[in-house]
Amino acid sequence: MVFGLALVFRLLDPYSLFGRALTAPLWFGIVFFVVILVVTLLFGRLFCTSFCPVGLLLSLLAKRSAFGISIPDACVHCGKCENVCPTGCIDQKKSEVKRGYCVMCLDCLTVCPKTGPTFAFLWKKREEEKAPDLGRRKFLISLSAGAVIGLAGGGVFKLLSKKRLSEGTEKKLLVRPPGAVKESSFLSKCTACGLCVKKCPQKVLTLGPAGFGAPRLDFKRGACSTDCVKCSSVCPTGALRKIDPARKKTFVIGKAEFIAKQCIAFQGGTCGKCAAPCPTGAITLRANGTPKLDAEACLGCGACSHVCPAGAMQIAGAPIQHYLEDLNQGVSL
Repeated sequence: MVFGLALVFRLLDPYSLFGRALTAPLWFGIVFFVVILVVTLLFGRLFCTSFCPVGLLLSLLAKRSAFGISIPDACVHCGKCENVCPTGCIDQKKSEVKRGYCVMCLDCLTVCPKTGPTFAFLWKKREEEKAPDLGRRKFLISLSAGAVIGLAGGGVFKLLSKKRLSEGTEKKLLVRPPGAVKESSFLSKCTACGLCVKKCPQKVLTLGPAGFGAPRLDFKRGACSTDCVKCSSVCPTGALRKIDPARKKTFVIGKAEFIAKQCIAFQGGTCGKCAAPCPTGAITLRANGTPKLDAEACLGCGACSHVCPAGAMQIAGAPIQHYLEDLNQGVSL
């Protein structure tokens, strides 16, 4: 992280991994959640200590740590320490502490009425240690299963990202939050943490379908303000770069697409609602009341789309977000 490379940490961090899983389609997020739920209900913290990459790493280190909780022979086996243990790592009948599960909260030491669990130096008792919780074969199976889950999830995510990009000519790009890097990088960096969504004062930002997936703008909820940069200022992963507040009024996140056959004015009715809220004057009304769109001046803020009652103004995301004045020079964010 000091040298600007957070890839290894993103691959290990459980919060980012969970957000990345939810960035995939809804069915994958549901399967991921169900697997964690079932494994937790049946086997306790097995997922954390054997499948989660960082949990497995910390579990291996904990099993070989020099200090930890030990149950002496003088223990009266009253069971109080086992009952208070939040991770279920104490087995009174076997006088055993599952060190891979122990989080060193030390609650067991505070409830012991006599000579029970103690915090001790453990390496001197190496010859007396119990066999590890998982045999070599079970450990290798768990490690392999965890790797397969991670690779499969990453593979599905990458394939879907590439497919989504390859279909860009047929299907318009989603409008990402202001400051978003190009789509492929955005999908690889965004963990769907939802911080940008929570900070959006216009509430136009939303996560994917049913609350899953990377954030996008939903213009049915509102429009993106031309003087707000809160979303880009809170992103922790670099998926959103910071925007100069003084230049937000010229920052392009998308382009409006006018569908004349859906326009009320073009069908002989009276409307014209789309022109007034446009902050750049990209939409004007002709003498007959029909709208005229200057796509070059459009920022993709969605103000026109939000007020259009017929869906005639659609917004497509910009492949590369940029400042309007930099368009001719090809300078991106």
